[in-house]
Amino acid sequence: MGAEIEADGLKKLEYLSLVSKVCSELETHLGFGDKVLAEFITEMGRNCEKVDEFDAKLKENGAEMPDYFVRTLLTIIHAILPPTQKSKSEKGSKEGEKTPFAALKIKDGKERVKDLEREIEEEAKSRRRIEEEDEEDKYRDRGG
Repeated sequence: MGAEIEADGLKKLEYLSLVSKVCSELETHLGFGDKVLAEFITEMGRNCEKVDEFDAKLKENGAEMPDYFVRTLLTIIHAILPPTQKSKSEKGSKEGEKTPFAALKIKDGKERVKDLEREIEEEAKSRRRIEEEDEEDKYRDRGG
C-alpha cells in the first residue's frame, strides 16, 4: 500500500511539474502565465494525439497561437503525459482482422522474443549454407 501512495504522489508531482512547465512556456511566449489556463491546455493536449488536432481544439476555445508554439506545447505535454485516447485504428479493428499493418498488433513478450531470435538464427544458418555452397561451386569451377 505504501508503494501505491508513493506512485500516486509521484504522478501528482509529475503533473504539477508539467503544469508549471506549460505555465512558464506561456509566460515566455505570450507574456502571461496563468496556472488554470496551463492546466486546461495540459488536459487538452493530453487528449490529442496530433498537433493539428491540438491546434484545432485550442482555436475552438479561442486560443490563437503560432504553430511552432502549439507543437512545442504538445511535445512537452506528451513527454510527461502520453495521450490517453487510443488511435482510430486500434478502436475500429479487431484481432484477426486484416489491416495494412497487422504485424504491429502482435504483442511483445518473452515468448515472442524467443521466436524472433530463433527465426533470425535459422535465417543466418540458411544464408551461411548458401554462401558455403556458392564457395564450393566457385572452387569446383576453378578446377580445384
